[in-house]
Amino acid sequence: MRNPICMVLSEAQPGTRVKELMMNGEDVSGVEVFESYDISTGLATFTNHKKSRFVAVCDKIDMIEFIED
Repeated sequence: MRNPICMVLSEAQPGTRVKELMMNGEDVSGVEVFESYDISTGLATFTNHKKSRFVAVCDKIDMIEFIED
């Protein structure tokens, strides 16, 4: 069974701001914006204000908190 967070990411809109992201029980700093989720690979992509790109395996994400506009 896939991580329920993967289902949330599959419905999230690109450009949604991220307040907090945790993987393997650790806070991941520098992640600011959700960009995309590829359901076929299970990869989620995030960026920050410096345009750095972060790619994460969705099943390894423990928690994500979005900032609602």
